[in-house]
Amino acid sequence: PVVGDIGSCVAALLSGMGANWAAAPADWTGAVTRKREENVAKMAPRLMNNNSPMDYHGALGVLRTIIKERPDAILVNEGANTLDLARGVIDMYQPRKRLDVGTWGVMGIGMGYAIAAAIETGKPVLAVEGDSAFGFSGMEVETICRYNLPVCIVIFNNNGIYRGTDVNPTGGSDVATTVFVKDSRYDKMMEAFGGVGVHVTTPDELKRAVDAAMDSGKPTLVNAAIDPAAGSESGRIGNLNPQSKIRKK
Repeated sequence: PVVGDIGSCVAALLSGMGANWAAAPADWTGAVTRKREENVAKMAPRLMNNNSPMDYHGALGVLRTIIKERPDAILVNEGANTLDLARGVIDMYQPRKRLDVGTWGVMGIGMGYAIAAAIETGKPVLAVEGDSAFGFSGMEVETICRYNLPVCIVIFNNNGIYRGTDVNPTGGSDVATTVFVKDSRYDKMMEAFGGVGVHVTTPDELKRAVDAAMDSGKPTLVNAAIDPAAGSESGRIGNLNPQSKIRKK
C-alpha cells in the first residue's frame, strides 16, 4: 500500500517515474477533463439549493463551503448516504484533516474519532453523522461536554436508515426496522449535558449554526432535518440478498 496524503504520494510517484515516462494521449486527458467539468457544472445548482426539508446535496453544499473557509478544521464523517455523498462533495485542502469510517460496516467510531481529534490536535472538529451512525455511540456527547471539546456534530436526520419512509414488508402496525422515531430531536441530547443544541431545516440555517459553533468552540450538536425520501440504499447491497421462493409465490 501507498501510505500518505494524496499530494505527497503523487509527487513521489511522479518523481519515481522519471522524465522519460510517456505522456497520456491528449484525446484521453481532454475527454476526462471535459467530463469532469460537465459533472461539476451539473452538480453546482444542486449544491446551492435552499430546500426545506433539505436534501443531502443542499446540506453538503453548505458544509463543503465551511470546510473550504476553515481548511485547518478536522472533518469526521460516517453514515450511509451521509458518508457516500460527503466523500464526493466535500473537498479537503490540507493533509491529515479527514477521518471517516472506511468501508463496509464500521459505523460507530465517529464520536471516538471526533473526541480524539479534538484532544490530540486542539483544532475545531466538524463531525458529519448519519442518524443511524450517530446512534451507535451518541452518548459520547456527554464526554464531549464534560471536557468542553471544540466539536460540532451535524446529524443528517432523515428519520431512518437510507430512508425514513420504508414500510414493513410483513404488514401490520409495526414500523419498518429501518425507520426511526419520526422527527427525533438529537439536539436536546446535547443540551441535556450543557452543550449547545440547534435544530435546522434549511441549508441557510445550517450554515449559520455550524459557523457559530466553529467560531465559539463550544460543544454543539446541529440536528439537520433531511427529507425522509431523499436517501437511497448505499451500494445497492440489498440486490445481493437471496430472494425467498416463498415470497415470490
